[in-house]
Amino acid sequence: MKFNSAVLAIVVLCFSWCAFSAESQTKTGTVKKVDAAAKQIVVMVQRELTFTATDITKITFGDKEIKLADIEVGASVTVDYAKDGEARVASKIVVGKKEEKK
Repeated sequence: MKFNSAVLAIVVLCFSWCAFSAESQTKTGTVKKVDAAAKQIVVMVQRELTFTATDITKITFGDKEIKLADIEVGASVTVDYAKDGEARVASKIVVGKKEEKK
């Protein structure tokens, strides 16, 4: 049984790694919209990009883990993601301070 569990764990890790590492990209920008129900965040980079969060997306503010709904419009974010067809699926979102209006 231990062998089967170990093999299963390795297979799951390989699929996860392949899904996110093959075309992993990073974008930094300003949050324009957060839709927690749809698990999406819209970020202005050079243009607006929509990212989808999953149950395994790690979202942090400083050293604290937070939820997607905690992200404020206007905050600076860095998103690590991979393309899944046309969708941008976030693996990690790092939230910075809210940008000051000038």
